[in-house]
Amino acid sequence: MDFSALIAVGIIVDSERDRRALEFLVTVCGTEVVLRGCAELPGRTRPYVSNIAKALGVVIPDEVAVTPREEGRRQLAEIKKLLGQTVKRSR
Repeated sequence: MDFSALIAVGIIVDSERDRRALEFLVTVCGTEVVLRGCAELPGRTRPYVSNIAKALGVVIPDEVAVTPREEGRRQLAEIKKLLGQTVKRSR
């Protein structure tokens, strides 16, 4: 799913979890409703996906919020690789 229009208006997508949650919001509510929810955030509330979901009264299900096992393993492998590079450089 292409979120470039949503990100262009300032919705903050910092992680894969945010991306999955935004995809869920768009699927359930539609792009226009999500954009309206972003525009109607009160005061200085930052347009994080979780804040938009709260403003729309939508609860992101655990199945969407929890990182899938394969994705978690991939992320851990990337972290281990980075740490291994850092250890080698410091010797």
